[in-house]
Amino acid sequence: MINWNEITTLLFDLDNTLIMFDENEFIPLYGKNIYAYFTEEISSYEEFMKLFLTSTHAMLEKEPKGLTNLEKFAAHFSPKLNLPFEEILKRFLRFYDHQFDQLASVISPAPFAQPLLHLVSQHFHVVAATNPLFPRIATEKRLNWGKIGLDIIPWLEITVADAYSTAKPYLTYYEEVLEKINKSPGECAMIGNDRINDMVAGKLGIKTFLIETDTAPDKIITTDLDRENPQFPIDDSGTLEDLYLQLKFHLENKN
Repeated sequence: MINWNEITTLLFDLDNTLIMFDENEFIPLYGKNIYAYFTEEISSYEEFMKLFLTSTHAMLEKEPKGLTNLEKFAAHFSPKLNLPFEEILKRFLRFYDHQFDQLASVISPAPFAQPLLHLVSQHFHVVAATNPLFPRIATEKRLNWGKIGLDIIPWLEITVADAYSTAKPYLTYYEEVLEKINKSPGECAMIGNDRINDMVAGKLGIKTFLIETDTAPDKIITTDLDRENPQFPIDDSGTLEDLYLQLKFHLENKN
């Protein structure tokens, strides 16, 4: 169990924790829409998706230092298409600005996500600790699709590809989050549905709450940790409704 009296800040995973979608439906739709911006450089959609996923995986790498995740993607993607680094970023941001909304139909709010966030945001700092593989414009849109955008929930921090240089499931990601929000591990709790990406935070001393779902997360982008399938400490688990009821009881009975 988690001693909520010690916690000031709740870190929430986003995908299939607060917003629901099927990666096997989302990724092809995403790929076909973004591919439209690169048809002159790559004639095959299949070739484009192979390169896209490889370049996305490059965002998980620790090198080169000094680059954001979005810049790492562009640096890997750029030479394969013989396009300038800046042109890659410009096309992707144009896509997010104009076409990304077409994917809203495949995303839905998770049950109890909004009432839970309404409740806890009055008493805790809340962080959208999503894997920072999307730029801010895309992540803010996905929060809006889940009806938990900045106009509804006062997010202290949103982890995004154009501001972060690390990614899940590595501890450096959680260290970067803690540094940006100026919090210690002991005053934070990580809430998410992934036993590796989210629960690894426990190794730093962050409390962990595993959101239980019927199936394990279906990952398009995997890492060595996924293949090794390590077991990380889980302080508590349950559904979002369970967490809502637990925190509601805690807040109503807090001294």
